Amino acid sequence: MSNGHGKPRLEYCMIKGWLIQAAPYFTRYNANPHYIITVDNGGKQFNIVVNSASQVPAGDNHDTRVLSYIDLHFSDPVVDKLKALQPGLYTDGFPRLDYWQDKSLLDISRFRPVPYEDNDGNHFDINDQIDQLLSIDEKNTASFPYPFNNGHTTQERDFWKPTDASVMVYGFGFLFQPAEDGLHETHMNQGNPRDGGHAGENGAFQDGAVIVQRGDGFTAIFTAFQSQYLPTLANGDPADNARPIDTFLSSQQ
Repeated sequence: MSNGHGKPRLEYCMIKGWLIQAAPYFTRYNANPHYIITVDNGGKQFNIVVNSASQVPAGDNHDTRVLSYIDLHFSDPVVDKLKALQPGLYTDGFPRLDYWQDKSLLDISRFRPVPYEDNDGNHFDINDQIDQLLSIDEKNTASFPYPFNNGHTTQERDFWKPTDASVMVYGFGFLFQPAEDGLHETHMNQGNPRDGGHAGENGAFQDGAVIVQRGDGFTAIFTAFQSQYLPTLANGDPADNARPIDTFLSSQQ
C-alpha cells in the first residue's frame, strides 16, 4: 500500500505496557537525539523512542528544539478506550490519534519550543518533562548502563528505573522494521513539506504521542517539529495556505 508519495505506508501502531526503565538523551551519546522508554510487551522489552531534538533545523536561526505540550491532567474520551485494552502491541483495534482533526485531543496553541537538555537547570526541558511523567528521578536514584539498539548500531546508555513501580505507558507511532521491537515517530505525523524528506510520513489519524497512566490519573506528552506546517488536508499534507506551525499559531492569537 502506498501513501501517495511513492513510498510504502509505515505501520501505525500502539503499545500498552508496564514501564521497565528509561534513558534520557545526553549530548555525550553523539547519536540520534531520542529519549528511550522501555516497556514490557508480553515478557519482552519494547522500546518507545521520543524525539528530543529535530534533525531538520528550522528558520534562519537553525532552531533544533522540538515543539512540546505536556498535559498533566489528560482527560480526553480516548482514556476510557485505552483503559479497556489489554497490555500488548496493537496494529489495529486501538484509538488512532490526530492532532489537527480531533479537536478534543489537545490544544495545539499550547505547543512551545523546548530544549532536550538545559545545562544550567533553569528551564524545563524534554528530559525533565518525560522524567516527570514516568517517575524517573535522575538526581536521587542511581542509573545503570544498558545497551540500546536503534536498528543500526548498539550503544550503551544510562537507564533509570521508575520510582513508581506501577506506571502504564501507551505509546503511539510507527513500528520498527524489521525487528518490530519498538516504535518511533511518536510526534505529529502530518504537515511535513511535500518536497521534503518526511513527506512520506504524512497521513490522517496516525499521529504519535506518549500517554501515561499512574493509578487513575493520566498524563500525556505531544510533540511536533518546527519544520511542519498547519493547516493540513484530510490526507495529512499541508494545505495550500499552510505555514510553519509557529507562524500559524501566532496568527491564531
